[in-house]
Amino acid sequence: MTASQLSDRLVRGIDRTFLALAGIALVAMMVHISLDVVANLLLNYPVPLTNAIVTEYYMIAVAFLPLAAGEYRGAHIGVDLIVNRFPPAPRRWVDLMVLTICLAVYLMLATQAWQLALEKLAVNAFMMEQTTRVSTWPSYFIVPVGFILIALLLGLKLICRLLGRAEPAPPVETAEEELLERHGDV
Repeated sequence: MTASQLSDRLVRGIDRTFLALAGIALVAMMVHISLDVVANLLLNYPVPLTNAIVTEYYMIAVAFLPLAAGEYRGAHIGVDLIVNRFPPAPRRWVDLMVLTICLAVYLMLATQAWQLALEKLAVNAFMMEQTTRVSTWPSYFIVPVGFILIALLLGLKLICRLLGRAEPAPPVETAEEELLERHGDV
């Protein structure tokens, strides 16, 4: 197995794992909110702690865990009206510069989020909902994980581009795309 195949497999595994975790959080949030609404309407008794769990755990996981998945699939928004008109060499340099800046920004965000998470852990951060204390410090560790994952992916992309190697390829999403990839236009 080549280094490229190994990095592809590793990135794909991490991508699937964290997308699955974000998906589980999304489904759990929908079920939790639905149960809360039904219990409130039918029993006049909402599910306790719904607001705290949804805002402090589910929403954070759904927002930050799939950050790298968007980058991996090329799904983040990009505006390159001028850069697309550049010749290949300057375009490559601009792409490398943007990739480097994005990597630096995500590393700074990860560092800051990690420091905040450690501060919240140190004070055992919590919130009160109704009369119940809900620990919130664990959710603060989700944010740096999301930033670290996207920074690792950007770092790998940067290394691949600098070495002239293929970047980790996103998974084939549909059978039609797989056929096009194998046989060209069908």
